Amino acid sequence: MLVKDLMAQPVVLITEKATVGEALELIRQHDVRHLPVVDRKQHLVGVTSESDLLKIFPRNKHDERKTFETNLLLRTPITQVMVPNPYHINPHITIEEAALLMKNHKIGCLPVIEHSKVIGLISRTDVIEAFINSLGLGKSGVRVTIPYRKKIGFLSDLVRLADKFGVLIDHMVTFETEIVLKIRREKAEQFLKELKSHGYTVTDITCIENSVSLPCA
Repeated sequence: MLVKDLMAQPVVLITEKATVGEALELIRQHDVRHLPVVDRKQHLVGVTSESDLLKIFPRNKHDERKTFETNLLLRTPITQVMVPNPYHINPHITIEEAALLMKNHKIGCLPVIEHSKVIGLISRTDVIEAFINSLGLGKSGVRVTIPYRKKIGFLSDLVRLADKFGVLIDHMVTFETEIVLKIRREKAEQFLKELKSHGYTVTDITCIENSVSLPCA
């Protein structure tokens, strides 16, 4: 999956001339967590987030002084609190590359740039959602874990076996040492027996009903 398939678009932007108060209002109005900051030509100059903005406000102070400081901070230019020259990506890289970039640099989002303009935004939450969808989490079925032997034909034989017995594989994810299948409950018991008889080792079987995972009886 590519970034363009998952990114939030159209993206909510804020100009570099805006204030902290305007940024917070925009965040709440559009129910977003991050705001790319752009100049008058719509070029990316920074990024900010609701959590970063709220950190600058005073806590546990006298009410009158706190109100004064809050009003002052709300008028602060966004350029004084944004992260300048943020990391950004193009829409045609993979989700894995975007996730690795966010992990390595400990950042929560990446603006997506094409032709020098911000066209989208991808966040850690988006990546987690993609992972959840790839595993079919929250959907009923049977999750089967099999050790992954990296040899030619291993995956194709597995899929052919499922086809042979009319078992629908809803989701399949490969990890470094194992494969996780999400299959329908119909014919699952017969399919599991056939897996074992064809030399596949099944290390875990979990039944999922109404988003709850339970060991299969």
